[in-house]
Amino acid sequence: MEGKKFYIEYEEQENGISVVKKMEEYFEQNQVYEPESVGIGYWEEAWEEDPGKIIEYMVENKDKFPNLKRIHLGDMTSEECEISWIVHTNTSPLVNEFNLNELRIDGCNGLRLSNMESNTLKKLTIVCGGLENTVIEDIQNAKLPNLEHLQLYIGVDDYGFEGDIDTLKPFMNKNNFPKVKYLGLVNSQIQDEICETVLESDILEQLTVLDLSYGTLSDKSGKLILENIHKIKHLEKLDLTYNYMSDEVVNELVKVFEKIETELLISREEVYLDEDDDWRYPYITE
Repeated sequence: MEGKKFYIEYEEQENGISVVKKMEEYFEQNQVYEPESVGIGYWEEAWEEDPGKIIEYMVENKDKFPNLKRIHLGDMTSEECEISWIVHTNTSPLVNEFNLNELRIDGCNGLRLSNMESNTLKKLTIVCGGLENTVIEDIQNAKLPNLEHLQLYIGVDDYGFEGDIDTLKPFMNKNNFPKVKYLGLVNSQIQDEICETVLESDILEQLTVLDLSYGTLSDKSGKLILENIHKIKHLEKLDLTYNYMSDEVVNELVKVFEKIETELLISREEVYLDEDDDWRYPYITE
C-alpha cells in the first residue's frame, strides 16, 4: 500500500479546513494508518504558519502510525508555496518519536532539528534555497549513528545560508558520520570550495556516492576532479548534474570516466550560461 499525502486546497483553507482535520477525518474512517510512508503537503498559510500542530498531532497519535518509516514534510509545489517561503518549526519529534528510516524536509525557513536522536534513521534530505546555520549545527550535533545517506541543499546567502566552507567541513569528517555512504552537499554558491575540500577529506574513502550536483561548479572543480581521479575511482557514482563547466572540461571528464567503473552524471540542462555575466546561480534559490 502506497503512502498518502495529507494537504489542503486553497478553497479548504478559506473554509477553515486544516491538515490536522484531514488526518482526524482519515482516522474516523480508518483505525490506523498502515503505509510506511506519509507526505505532508500544503498546510494552511504555509508561508506564515509552521506545521507545529501537525507534528504535535502525529506524535500524540503515533500509535495510529504503526508502520511509519518515511516522512516527506513540506511536499508542496511552487504554485502552492515557494520553497524558501515555507515556514517550519522544530521537527525533531518526528525523528525522536517514530522509528523512521527516512526523513525529507522541503524548505527550512525557521526550521530546527534540535536534539535529534535516532538509531533507525538512515536517510536525511533537506531541500531548500538557503540552509540556515542553526539547522547545520543541529544536524552536526545530532545522534544518528546509523545514518547512511545525507543530502543537504546548501543554497545562497540571500535565502538563509550564512556560513562558509568551514561551516560545512564537519560533514566531511568520517568520525562524525561513520556510516554515511551517500554524501550530497549540493545546490551551493560555494560548490567549487565544497568540491576542493571533500577531495581532501577523510570521508571520501568510505563513500559509494558523492553528490555535488545543482550548484555552481566551474572548470576549477572539473580540473581538480581530473587531477584526483585516483581518489574517486572507488565510487559507484559521481553526480555533477547541473554545472557551469566548459564543454572542453566536460568532454574531458566524460572521456576519463568511460575508462573507469564510476558512473558520471554531468547533464547541464536548465543551466543559464551568460559569457558576459560571472554570476552563477544554484538550481534552487527561491
